[in-house]
Amino acid sequence: MIILFKIILCSGLLLGLYYIFLAKEKTFTFNRFYLLFGLGFSYSIPFVTIEKEAPEGDKPTFVFETITQQPASEIMAPAKETFNYENLFIIVYAIVAVFFLLKFIYSIIKIKKLKGEKIIYNNKKIILLKKEMAPFSFMNTIYFAKSYLKSSRIDENMFLHEQIHVDQKHSLDIFFVEILKILMWFNPFIYVYKKAIATNHEFLADEKVIGRNNDIKSYQQLILSEILKQQNLDLIHPFNFDNTKKRFIMMTTKNSKFAPVKKYLSIPIFLGLIFVFAEKVYANNPTEMTSKGTERFQTSTSDQKNNSEAYEEFIKITEKYKDIIDNKDFERFKTEVPRAEQVKLVELFDKIEIKNRLNLPIWIHYDEINKQIPTQKQLNQFLDTKFNVTLDGNTVENSILKNYKTTDFYSVYVLKIHPKNPDYGKFDYSVTLYTPQYAKKFNSQKNIAVSFKQTDNSEYEEYLKTVKTESKKIITETKKVMDTIRPKEGKNTKIDQEVVQTTKEVTATKDENILVPQYPGGINELRTKIAKSFDGSRLESNKTKEIRRTDLSYTVTEDGNVTDIKASGSNEQFNNETVISFRKANENITWKPAEKDGKPIRYRMRIPLMMSFQ
Repeated sequence: MIILFKIILCSGLLLGLYYIFLAKEKTFTFNRFYLLFGLGFSYSIPFVTIEKEAPEGDKPTFVFETITQQPASEIMAPAKETFNYENLFIIVYAIVAVFFLLKFIYSIIKIKKLKGEKIIYNNKKIILLKKEMAPFSFMNTIYFAKSYLKSSRIDENMFLHEQIHVDQKHSLDIFFVEILKILMWFNPFIYVYKKAIATNHEFLADEKVIGRNNDIKSYQQLILSEILKQQNLDLIHPFNFDNTKKRFIMMTTKNSKFAPVKKYLSIPIFLGLIFVFAEKVYANNPTEMTSKGTERFQTSTSDQKNNSEAYEEFIKITEKYKDIIDNKDFERFKTEVPRAEQVKLVELFDKIEIKNRLNLPIWIHYDEINKQIPTQKQLNQFLDTKFNVTLDGNTVENSILKNYKTTDFYSVYVLKIHPKNPDYGKFDYSVTLYTPQYAKKFNSQKNIAVSFKQTDNSEYEEYLKTVKTESKKIITETKKVMDTIRPKEGKNTKIDQEVVQTTKEVTATKDENILVPQYPGGINELRTKIAKSFDGSRLESNKTKEIRRTDLSYTVTEDGNVTDIKASGSNEQFNNETVISFRKANENITWKPAEKDGKPIRYRMRIPLMMSFQ
């Protein structure tokens, strides 16, 4: 929407400047190209990007490191039927655009169907029409009624006037405007541009005719004699163009002494409009890589750019519910924010660039159950009462799982219960299982999850310390080590089954020999590409040296494609930029899939990441 607004505003400003400074001057050739260039400029400049040097600030250090994650705080909004106004706008736009397109084609066909005798006159293609109508030109052809040919001659001034239109290819100007009108028919200035360009064409032709015979009065009388003859045709240049009064005035008008200066003033005007309407972004410094036991990548920081139309509309909607958002009131958000506006917020959020999401008061998206079938070994483990089992939203006895096989489930989620959880001490792990029927129904409801912006990370830092302590204790007691970062690629790798502090992750058991997925060039190549794609300038410069962490998890399918990419951590901006970087690192990439017993299988992987400002 912002781009469309820029196009309309820019075209309106340039048109206004034309009428103020140039329309009354006899700089007709310059005026022609000013109007054409101004129109093209208006439609293209919002898509131009100007890069500026980013201001100096703290440089974030990007590190691959084993970390834990924070469970997301989300709410579910019930699905309701909503009317999609965006689809309505697209339908209306398409209908009107097609109407103008068909009208344009019909106008050409109507002209081409005019019947008459084709002749060559003074090296120009002429059609002598049977129908009585005023002379006009279209493309490279001039049309006259047969009555205008007397003694094998056509009035010299009439012919010269139409010849100028043909020689200077004025029809191409009209075609250009018509195409832009089809694409952006809702721009009110496009119709004024067409009239201004057509009028200027007549001024050009009149100027040439008068310059040839220097008899303004007789030429004006010739035009008046044709004034009552009308043609119901578009796209043409008629000799008796309807703006006769203005044509007569311009025939006798003289240029002002400032006319040359006005032409040169257009240069700074266009340069100024470039800086006003072009998209402005900060250029990033080249990525640096150092190796000191762990891989680190430096990226520059930059100011956040909040000029997207989606961002502005998102903020406008959330401002209406400022009290709810400030108080982080999940229940009120669920009940008082209409479903239609929640859906709209989700759609807008997806359109907002990651660097513009920094100052959003909420993060909102559709919540879905992802397919992740448990193994039989896991089901056997879940029979132990240290696992708190939930099936399709209901807590069930562990023993009930004896009645199920792995294919009876659609998804499994495993969480380590941390000390602040009410179930801490009763259970060690929480297991959530979903059946295919439940998952299908849940996903079809388009449930919405929302997270409020966090202003204090102290609680999460305390939580991380607690979980790290507990993790070390568990590993020490069980003496089970699991390499979640870098399993050896291309070799049969035995991985001990360990339920870790992560969601949506499946590992192989100790009895299973699995050939893990391989990224072309190896895991280090993947890490390098992620780091090079990671734009640290899209994150807020943190003066308190905050460390940002996330778990990047993904599934490599049987055909080597990557799906279900998730990043879980306390900082949503960092999470989203991590996902974007990972997607870029996997563009046009096919993994070698995991194999079990020689057959390709789906495999869930995880890469913990950390960023700190130094």
